[in-house]
Amino acid sequence: MNNRLINSLSAAAVLLASAVSAQAALIVDTGLPNGNIVGAFVFDSNDYYAGQIAFSNAAHIESIAAHVLGGTSGETFTVALYSDSAAHLPADSLYSATATFGSEGWNGLSGLTGWDVSAGSYWVAFEIGFNDTLGSTSDTGALLDRGVPSPLARTAFNAGGGYQLGSPPLDFGIQVGAVAAVPEPSMSILMVMGLGGAGLMARRRQSRP
Repeated sequence: MNNRLINSLSAAAVLLASAVSAQAALIVDTGLPNGNIVGAFVFDSNDYYAGQIAFSNAAHIESIAAHVLGGTSGETFTVALYSDSAAHLPADSLYSATATFGSEGWNGLSGLTGWDVSAGSYWVAFEIGFNDTLGSTSDTGALLDRGVPSPLARTAFNAGGGYQLGSPPLDFGIQVGAVAAVPEPSMSILMVMGLGGAGLMARRRQSRP
């Protein structure tokens, strides 16, 4: 087997390993809000919030969370991902799922599958839909506390009439975990098998008289 083929097989093996071992990392982390209910944003069936995030390369979103106050364990809310409009507001709904509130702090989705995006700008939204229950049994309802150290540059809110930009940007807490898109392991395995087959054929040709 010649050196070029060996190098190709090695590269394919590295690609396979990266596809299997890639780990999600926080690509958006505004930091902790102040935890104070005074002045916090009301989060209910009429008041939704969204933050614009951007990806420089194709990626898989693995987790999304907001820092939520109020609510009772087991209550639900909706996390959604929207495309970015020409006016830089949430546009088409791309993905959504139901999140379950645990306790005050970071709450949202993790272990997501299929939330794949290409390079570009998107909106992460936190909403309480018709079937959601977050805040329904709490004295204060649900709240998004504010005062994060690194607020997003562009946020939006929906008070019943559609999303509009927050000016200045709203300083609520958002975390988004993602991993760079890599070929599926099955594709990498096929690549290795194909290159291995090519190497075997090359060795057979070299061994012929």
